[in-house]
Amino acid sequence: GLKILSQEGDWIDVPNRPDQVLINIGDMLQEVSAGYFPSTTHQVSTPSGEELSQGRMSLPLFLHPRPEVVLSPRHTAESYLHERLLELGVA
Repeated sequence: GLKILSQEGDWIDVPNRPDQVLINIGDMLQEVSAGYFPSTTHQVSTPSGEELSQGRMSLPLFLHPRPEVVLSPRHTAESYLHERLLELGVA
């Protein structure tokens, strides 16, 4: 199962539909698009009931621009990554 965090702070189940493709946008794409493509906090849970019998494919793909790439007037890829690592407490 897949859940996304709503703007109100509630976890919402994402339906598993065979005719759709769901794309989870990352923080840098949100920055470079000035928020047009919002980054979504999500979590994966163990499916139950009918969802358990249906397949769901998850394909993670991580792309990272070169450090000097300008994402916005505020950030390059390097400065944005550094800011996020500081926020997470790992830098």
